[in-house]
Amino acid sequence: RRQRQMCIRDSFCIGTNQVDLAYTLDQPLLQPNLVLAADVPEPVCFIAPSGHPLAGQAEVSLEELTQQEFLLTERGMSYRDALDQCMAAHGLAIHPYLELGSAALLCQMVEQGMGLSFLPEYIVRSALAEGRLARLSVPDCTVMMHRQLFYHRDKWVTPQMNVFIELVRQGTPVSYTHLRAHET
Repeated sequence: RRQRQMCIRDSFCIGTNQVDLAYTLDQPLLQPNLVLAADVPEPVCFIAPSGHPLAGQAEVSLEELTQQEFLLTERGMSYRDALDQCMAAHGLAIHPYLELGSAALLCQMVEQGMGLSFLPEYIVRSALAEGRLARLSVPDCTVMMHRQLFYHRDKWVTPQMNVFIELVRQGTPVSYTHLRAHET
């Protein structure tokens, strides 16, 4: 991930046509030689199984969170780093008992009652709506990332790229399967 991030921030891969589009979930990035095709704010939230004792609280303190079992993404993921920074700013830390690279798998594990997590809202939106998860209100740690899509300002934009750009602008979480459906 760090190599990809450096590639985007340096605009090298896009500028040399190694990459057509760069899609990020991070703090807002500004690149003068790139076109920002989409910028969708994406909240990141604390989640718990719907039956968890903290799920019924109006607000949860950071101190309460440090006493919980956590499943988190690996260090180096933008929103995990933001969580660690927020906790450190309050002199606290969360020590997860499991770190994984798959946010979707973490969401499923939380649904099964294996702990709490901190994930982008688009990953957990349907589970929250269906009542399988609860979003915890933690006023002392609110994190907003941005799903941003870039391409080089001199790049010819193909019809397929335009479809992808429009999906991202609409706020649609885009998967490989979703893209394959639009290839024809």
